[in-house]
Amino acid sequence: MFILDLDDKSPTPLYRQIIDRVRRLIEAGTLRVGERLPSTRRLAEQMGLHRSTVATAYQELWSLGYIEMRPGSRPCVRARLSIAPAGGHEARGILDWERLSSGPALGIFADYRRFGLETAPIGASGPIDMASLDIDGRLLPLDQYRACLNRALRTNGPGLLAYGAPHGFRPLREYIAGRMNAHGVAATADEILITNGATHGIDLVLRMLAAPGRKVVVESPTYRQVLPLLRFHGFREIEVPMRAGGMDLDVLAAALQNQQPALVYTMPTFHNPTGISTGQAHRERLLSLCGRARVPILEDGFEEEMKYFGKIVLPLKSMDGDRIVIYAGTFSKVFCPGLRLGWIAADRDCIDRLAALRRSSELSPNLILQAGLYEFCRRGYYDLHLQKMHRTFRKRMTTTLRLLKRTISPAWAEWREPNGGYLIWLKLKPAGGRVPDWAKLFAEHGVAIVPGRHFYRSGGDHSHIRLSISTLDEDEIAEAIRRIAKALSGLHRRKSHARRFS
Repeated sequence: MFILDLDDKSPTPLYRQIIDRVRRLIEAGTLRVGERLPSTRRLAEQMGLHRSTVATAYQELWSLGYIEMRPGSRPCVRARLSIAPAGGHEARGILDWERLSSGPALGIFADYRRFGLETAPIGASGPIDMASLDIDGRLLPLDQYRACLNRALRTNGPGLLAYGAPHGFRPLREYIAGRMNAHGVAATADEILITNGATHGIDLVLRMLAAPGRKVVVESPTYRQVLPLLRFHGFREIEVPMRAGGMDLDVLAAALQNQQPALVYTMPTFHNPTGISTGQAHRERLLSLCGRARVPILEDGFEEEMKYFGKIVLPLKSMDGDRIVIYAGTFSKVFCPGLRLGWIAADRDCIDRLAALRRSSELSPNLILQAGLYEFCRRGYYDLHLQKMHRTFRKRMTTTLRLLKRTISPAWAEWREPNGGYLIWLKLKPAGGRVPDWAKLFAEHGVAIVPGRHFYRSGGDHSHIRLSISTLDEDEIAEAIRRIAKALSGLHRRKSHARRFS
């Protein structure tokens, strides 16, 4: 006889108890495949229940795949695949994702794994982080942003929870346009597209221009995330070397004439990784060369507002009379990088095409975060935060440069002093023939850095490392530089000792 032990005093509904009891009987093998269950009428009479209670339980058991139900016949137990266990670290499926992935996707994955494996873990007991270009979370005005986010939800709640225009939250676009006007860039809200950070904007531009065999000019070295993106979209890179004053424009001129690139990608202000900012004459010639060649420029202004020393040079976009410059900006290098909010400023026809591409893959951006940021900016909190960041990092960069001069011998390394930003591009001088693994050497002394080879297509530069102070206070900077000096001192001392006794 089919008997279920139900508890009418339990807070669990009776129909749910029937489901649980039958499931356990099936999974334990007490009820076997093909075995019939009582009809809803019979089980209801047997258990003293309303027939609808049993019918509801049977319906859910059917939807879960435990029983078959056909009109005019009693339910029966069906063969059912068991619930798959959670996959652990060693769990593997039957599909070979290496074989199934496209060539460009394999390249992206290889790049991801290489950077992941070569970056030391950062934590309370880990090395001091001079690798990350994140922001020091201790400086972020979280309470103010939370209040602004709540206010935005109260004011615009229903609209923010619906699908929005792919261009982004219009009031924020208007604010950004006004801010760009203050930087000398004539832009309207219709010439602004809100993106999920600057890299998302760069990806959209590359998607718009991608075609088999096309080429893109990049500085060498360049932003390391751009290189795998270019390969993924099928572009071939034309590397133009960086000089003391910026991209070598004579090499660029030859590339524009002979190789007909589809785009020039450049970081004229606080270049990543070198920290170089180009001068006015350099910017004017770059614009002139690309204008004559009818080649668009993608200006990555990721740290545009973090200038501490020297004269301000306006963005390329400010002089863009021919409307060939696509400007990629971001809030991430000043305020809450986890929000992933940036923008593209460009000719309206270009912006509309990028918006269409964005809608094709994303449908709608996250309007809630954009509205919260707009409220934060509208109330003047962003300007106050930016002033605080300037004061803080001017002091931190001054400390960094002073300590480098004091503790790092010119025989060990050399560097240029940046006008702003967070980066120092250190050229190291190995003592002797073989160049050490710099990341491993400094990790052994408790400092995480990024090797210079990551910023080149060929990965051939083994003499540079990039140091970032974006997450560190002055005490942490001082300790990191002390450890770097100790590592270099020990390296040169060992090499000198080896030469003396060879």
